[in-house]
Amino acid sequence: MDRQIKKHKFQSDQTPTIHGFYSLPQEIVLDIASRLPITSLVQFKFSCKLFYNFLHDKKLVNQHLSRALETDPCIIIHADYPLRNQLCFLEFSNHGREVVRKIRTPFANPMPEFKVVGSCNGLLCIYDSLFNDALYVYNPFTRDYKQLPRSIEFEVQKLVFGFGFDPVTKEYKVIKIINYANMYYNDPGRSIRFRVPFFGKSDVQVLSLGTSNRWRSVGEVVYRFDPSSQGIMLNGKMHWLTRFGKYNGRHDRLIVSFDLADDIFGEVPKVDFNVKPRIVQHHLAVLGDCLAVALTLPHYKGGGFEIWVMREYNVKDSWMKEFRVEAYTPTLNYVTQHVQPLVKVLCLMKNGELLLEYKGGNLVSYDPKNGIFRTLRFEGMPYLFKTFVHVGCLNWIETPRADL
Repeated sequence: MDRQIKKHKFQSDQTPTIHGFYSLPQEIVLDIASRLPITSLVQFKFSCKLFYNFLHDKKLVNQHLSRALETDPCIIIHADYPLRNQLCFLEFSNHGREVVRKIRTPFANPMPEFKVVGSCNGLLCIYDSLFNDALYVYNPFTRDYKQLPRSIEFEVQKLVFGFGFDPVTKEYKVIKIINYANMYYNDPGRSIRFRVPFFGKSDVQVLSLGTSNRWRSVGEVVYRFDPSSQGIMLNGKMHWLTRFGKYNGRHDRLIVSFDLADDIFGEVPKVDFNVKPRIVQHHLAVLGDCLAVALTLPHYKGGGFEIWVMREYNVKDSWMKEFRVEAYTPTLNYVTQHVQPLVKVLCLMKNGELLLEYKGGNLVSYDPKNGIFRTLRFEGMPYLFKTFVHVGCLNWIETPRADL
């Protein structure tokens, strides 16, 4: 009996014969694997050490990312009802069987409230929106994550974030713009009084993943950013909208860029869009690798919204009104029936349709050629949510150990 056990143990320790998938040339193996959806590919992670190391191969990571960027992105859903602070994803396919699936967020328990800063090359940046003291970078498919160090905190502060990739240094960077004020001040002859804070000062902090892994201050910024403006990454720069205010002698809202390579702010030239910026809601988007501005039109202009696209980056005359979308009220559910249907432009799909999110929890596709709207509902979709365009890929945050 002992001899049989020893013999079985000896046989199990032998290196398995290379056959099947790995008997193919490496180029063919990479090509096959890079075409698999991320949800199928990550299932091989724990099958054996051979597959684990293969999934961390830089050639596969880069090739899979390149193919993922050529297809329709998946959508990350941050649900607020019926489950609060639940991340889900929706992966579009040609089979018409789209299902919303939950994403396990291993670091969410200590954070009663969190927000998604943004998505870049398959990585999400998430921060604690209740205490403003925790930031994570997370790949929701590989479940690889990293907690970022805390930065300087002020007594009263408003935060604007950005998360992007610097193509020069090949580093992912988190930008934190802190507008702050002191709640108390000394008034000669009087006791210390409370006053309403005015956020007139700022501090811009940047953290680079993979090098120093610490926050560094790059100084103040003269712009007042719209706190609801999500940072948009394009051409190695992060972009935000400012609040309505007086800039360069005129009242307007500006598009401000931040170059991740040299930490320099700049203004993106724009036209007037033929609207009054103070009363019209703006937001930024990327459509077909071009910077775009979506303008929610007031009732006196018929409602709906317009999308202006900058065909040549940083060229003012290249702005064109690409889409005029009529007012639309999506099929409402009992949670969102009293929510004003403001719209957010998500992306331009490969079939030419616009993917839109109407405020509250309505995902809508719009066919600009035929002027047709479709309210999208899928199995497992929550009733109240926000959405983020995401690319599902094998992007690992930490360099893995080959002996795992």
